[in-house]
Amino acid sequence: MNTTSFLLITLAMVFATFIVRFSVIGMAGKFEMSDRFKKTLRFVPVTVLPAIIAVEVLGAGPQMEFDLHNPKVLAAIVCTLVSLKFDLIWVVISGVGSLILFQNVLGI
Repeated sequence: MNTTSFLLITLAMVFATFIVRFSVIGMAGKFEMSDRFKKTLRFVPVTVLPAIIAVEVLGAGPQMEFDLHNPKVLAAIVCTLVSLKFDLIWVVISGVGSLILFQNVLGI
């Protein structure tokens, strides 16, 4: 992909993202949401984020690799264990650090 195509695609995505977000913000005061709908919306991030993380850690399709030879799986295990005791910043630091360690230093 050349630079011009990349920039055009990036600008198109920026514009599309802006339009979608701006339209939702613009409609925020125009209609009343039911309490049930508001309660349901609270679960969207809780369900979407693990789905994104799982695909990134495990891969997709024939490249799916869920074993201890995958450095991303090992880093995810480290993050899970750290999250049981420490705050979010330490989870992020341990995840990045362990991923770098597993990929580069240990050669897994």
